[in-house]
Amino acid sequence: MTHDEIIAKMDDFNIGLSNGFGDVKTLVQFVNALRAVVELHVPTDNLIWCELCIASNMEYPCPTIQTISKELE
Repeated sequence: MTHDEIIAKMDDFNIGLSNGFGDVKTLVQFVNALRAVVELHVPTDNLIWCELCIASNMEYPCPTIQTISKELE
């Protein structure tokens, strides 16, 4: 799936939820996808850098984890 297709699927699902329609299978897929992203962005052993973003000198929590955390608050 392309980036735009993923965003469109998320938008469609959100519209479905707001109208009282949302299938559990799609919700599980989104949760699993989000978990996969979080599992990619783990801190290094010294808890300073993000394993995935270390080449970009991103400290942990990196912007990806910060964004996900903010949305889950």
